[in-house]
Amino acid sequence: MSMRQITRQKIIVYSVIALMISTAVVYLGLGVRGVERMLHFDQSGFVLHHIESNRESSGPRIPGGQTIFFVIVGIAYIVVAAWMLKNRRNSSKIPYIIAVWGSLAIIILYIISHTVNVPYIGLEAEVNTIDIISKVLQVGIIIGSLIVLRQLQKQQNPKLYT
Repeated sequence: MSMRQITRQKIIVYSVIALMISTAVVYLGLGVRGVERMLHFDQSGFVLHHIESNRESSGPRIPGGQTIFFVIVGIAYIVVAAWMLKNRRNSSKIPYIIAVWGSLAIIILYIISHTVNVPYIGLEAEVNTIDIISKVLQVGIIIGSLIVLRQLQKQQNPKLYT
């Protein structure tokens, strides 16, 4: 493997890590905004608790479910990015595989939630700028991770690629 290939691989690995951290920031930011909305106070100082209703949904939504989901996804992206950073010389494929499948699953869930009326999730009608940003970041994670996986495959089986 030439020095140029090693440098290219490092750039791609660090780019994927940066995309992972950026995506984590987006999801954690959404989680914080959700917590702020859940904990708004009425004039008497009591926290208002209620089951979120969605006019498009056939039933109630899970209170804070979306917020919890955003926080879990944000933390998961940080954990996998840290794993990638820690194992960048170890050639472990696992964090990249998790990044591809996890990002793909979230994109699919997003598409489903905007096209099908899912119980306890409802039908999301709006597509916001933050939705587009997060999906672009996730597509970048998928593409970058697939490139890293291919490079790792080439390193492990060079005869297949000559």
